[in-house]
Amino acid sequence: MKKQNIVLIGFRGAGKSTFGRAIASVTNLPFADIDEEVEFLIGESVGKFVEKHGWQVFREVEQRVTHDFCRNFSGILSTGGGTIENSKNLQNLKKTGVFVFINPEFKKVRKYLIESDKEKKRPRFNPSISLSEEIDQMWNQRKTIYQATAEIEIVPDFDGKCMDEAKKMVKILEKLIPPSPPKRRVAILSSSNGTTLQGLLNAQKKGRIPNVEFCLFVTDQPECGALEKAKKAKIPRIEVLEAKKNIDREEYDRGLMNILREQNPDIILLAGWMRILSKLYCDQFGSVTINVHPSLLPQFAGLKGDEVHQKVLEYEERYTGCTFHRVSKDVDTGEIVLQRKVLVEENDTIESLRYKVQNQEILGFCELLEKR
Repeated sequence: MKKQNIVLIGFRGAGKSTFGRAIASVTNLPFADIDEEVEFLIGESVGKFVEKHGWQVFREVEQRVTHDFCRNFSGILSTGGGTIENSKNLQNLKKTGVFVFINPEFKKVRKYLIESDKEKKRPRFNPSISLSEEIDQMWNQRKTIYQATAEIEIVPDFDGKCMDEAKKMVKILEKLIPPSPPKRRVAILSSSNGTTLQGLLNAQKKGRIPNVEFCLFVTDQPECGALEKAKKAKIPRIEVLEAKKNIDREEYDRGLMNILREQNPDIILLAGWMRILSKLYCDQFGSVTINVHPSLLPQFAGLKGDEVHQKVLEYEERYTGCTFHRVSKDVDTGEIVLQRKVLVEENDTIESLRYKVQNQEILGFCELLEKR
């Protein structure tokens, strides 16, 4: 039985991310990089975060991210050089992934790490010794872990063409690679600033949702930030559908539904869409229209955005998060298809909760879009 992930392990600078993206491109599979996903959640580089909080706190965040991706992701997953030194990460990733040790000639990796140190600004583990000594110590410590845990070891040409090397790897991994997710035409409806839309566009660019074609963007607000982001992304069809005075909800939705029928999307995402949809719409498009609400429904149903985060803080909730549900004629009551939790920490504010939850909204939509 094929596992859901190909997990690339190996030393820093060995090309896990570069080769991983190329393998994902060849196979049309989603790609994710653990270090990049950590940076997405913490809002800064690993180097800056480690400098502020230390390696232990970073490893705690990395463990949460790794746990999430080993459960909710299916594709090519690149790990950090020290990810599997954490036994919990190792156990979780092994449950759903095949470990592939990317092991190019070490002296070339070593040379690359030393020469690129000023540019890359990778965080140091032991600043009291020279970088070359640190690299040698880490390699001697980690190579046995990589060799002991990998099902397959691949020795790519470090100086070879990336795509050529990736094609060779795909042949080696052919019987282990999971099936690619189905192609999906996606419509986005938004009335807001477009944070979630931009997050999805960024995720597509990074290779997280290669199966997605954003075919339609609709807004009811001609001045909203999401519209500008849709234009910049060159989404093929963009519609500004303002609500005229005295128009009822059903009449407005007929115009919206006509546009949707012309584009025939497989799924419709409400990413900050502020209009309540009519029963007419829900009867015809409710099964393929997914809304996200910034709470763990049914908690705080009917509230919006910062109103929810304020209540979470007032009620001293331990967890908050977001809920993805099919739309229905009654607000926030449709069938729940996914929930994603975040921990409420002592120093959290409305702003920090908004940031955390919006990130989970992006990750949740990605998860739904890549499902088979």
